[in-house]
Amino acid sequence: MKKVIILFIIILLASSITVSAQDNYVLKAGISMINAVPKQFFGTWSVQSTQISTNSPKTFSKSSLDLWNLRRSGNVIELRNPVTAAVAEIYLEDVTDSEITFTHYEKEGYTNVKDTVRIKLSGNTFTGVNELTLTTVRYDEYRKKYEDIKTAVYELKGSKVSETGLY
Repeated sequence: MKKVIILFIIILLASSITVSAQDNYVLKAGISMINAVPKQFFGTWSVQSTQISTNSPKTFSKSSLDLWNLRRSGNVIELRNPVTAAVAEIYLEDVTDSEITFTHYEKEGYTNVKDTVRIKLSGNTFTGVNELTLTTVRYDEYRKKYEDIKTAVYELKGSKVSETGLY
C-alpha cells in the first residue's frame, strides 16, 4: 500500500500519508505520443489539487500542494518529485494539442489502483482533473467475495516554476 500512497503524492498530490522516497513507479507510452507532447509541458510545476468529490473522505485528502519536475530523456518522460524524491516514468494515453491524458494502473496486495489524469496546458499554467479509483477485494463473514471501491476526483491547477527539465 506504501507504493500506492507515493503515487498519490507524485501524480495526484492528494494523499496526506507519509511516503518513502525509495519507491519508484512506471507508466508507459508510445514514442509517437511522446513526440506530440508540447515542450511547454516540461519543467518544474507547482501543482495544487482540490477534491471535487469522493465516496471515502477518510481515505483521500481534501487538497494538497506539491512540485512536479517533468523532463524528457530520449523516448521517456520522467516525473520527479523533489519533495519526496520519488521518480516516475510517464507513459501517455492521449495527447492532442495542449491536452495530455495518462492513466496509471497499480496492483498492491488486494488493492487495484486506477489513476487517470487529464490536463490542459495554457502557457505557463495548466488545469485538469484527476480521477482515482481504489478497488480492494474483500470477503464478508460468509467468505463471499466483494469489491470495496473508493473513488475521488480532484481539480488540478499547475503553475510553471522553471523551464528546467526540457529535453
